This record gives sequence, structure tokens and C-alpha cells, in this order.
Amino acid sequence: LSIRRQRQMCIRDRRKIGSEEVVLNFWPLTGPLRFVGYPDAAFKNNTDSSSQMGMTIFLAERRVKGKTDTKGSLVDYQSTKIKTTTMSTTVAELHAFLKTFGNCQFLRGLWMDISSNVAEVHLRTDANNLVTTASTTRLPEQKETIHQITQLRKEACSGRIDDLAHIVTEYCLADPLTKSSAKADELIKAVATGVLKFVDRHPPFRELLENKHKA
Repeated sequence: LSIRRQRQMCIRDRRKIGSEEVVLNFWPLTGPLRFVGYPDAAFKNNTDSSSQMGMTIFLAERRVKGKTDTKGSLVDYQSTKIKTTTMSTTVAELHAFLKTFGNCQFLRGLWMDISSNVAEVHLRTDANNLVTTASTTRLPEQKETIHQITQLRKEACSGRIDDLAHIVTEYCLADPLTKSSAKADELIKAVATGVLKFVDRHPPFRELLENKHKA
């Protein structure tokens, strides 16, 4: 497709989403709560060849063994250009990941002041290489990713990231905020119904680490 045709499609999709009425509800949640962050990035997909990042953060009920879905309410979202240099898709995904984690930490502090409870931070990303790299000691070849990978591992090992898992792109609720080709159906359903699908499809991150390194 030509650049002109791509721009026309992008404008049409944005008008379609913008014209659709979505009611932002805060659903009643019970028990100890957690923040579930969905980061996503698109590498050089903008017309000026810049990268785009998006994130959605939900306040959700704790995970229950044997259940893949949970209830949650959208509390924060963002879609913006990445203003730092991104030389690869991995760097863009890392930028979105760390930005989402930082916002979760901020909301965690606010929630502690409001409720006097400590909420866990769970992150779900469709970039499976971030999850696998966080659980290994191998350094990436790209120099620009070494610092960010080190930060990711530091936060995961310190316990600030309570859980980290891969989620398929269809249910990565930040995906429609980064690219015009992504469907926003699942995000709209999550906001309208308060159900986060397949958020706990994988076992807890730390259980996988313990089993992997068990003698």
C-alpha cells in the first residue's frame, strides 16, 4: 500500500473508534487486589518512522488457581510516540514495558495511601523474548538493550514485579493503542464487562524459575 493509502486507512480507523461510545465503568472487586499492566510497542510504524508505545493498566482481583480469567477495571492507559532512539523492536518493547511498570509503581503507591493495602504488580506482554530473557543470565548482543534488560532483571529479582508472563497478541489489551491495524474488540469488551481473558493462562513467573533451577 502507498503511504497516502495507509494514512487514509489510519484516519478512517481512528474516526471509527472515536465515534464508538464506550462507558468506562469501575466494577466492584473483592479480596486482595493487584495491578495488571499490558505494555505494547510498534517499531517505526508511524508516518515519520517513529515508534509508538501503548499501555493499559487494570486494577484486578487476585489470581485463583485453575482460573485463566479474572475481573478488573481500567484505571490508566496511554498511547504516545517513543521519543528515545529505538534501533529494534526489542528496544521499543522494553521502553513500553519499563514505562508501564513505572506507572504501576506510581498507582501502587496511591492505592496504598487510599486502601492501606499493598497491591501486587503483574505484567503481561506479547513480546515473549522479554519473558524468556528475564529468566536467563544471557546478555543480548545489541548494546542499546543491555541496560534496559539489566533493569528488567533487577526489578524482577527484587520482587517489585510480582509476576511476568506472555500473553497472545489478541488478548494484549494495549495492542490497539499502538497500531491502526489491531482490532480493539477485546479491549472494549474488557472495559464493558470487567473480564480480563487469559490473564492467568501461565503459571506464576516465580514458580517457573524455582522449578527450572531446582536441583
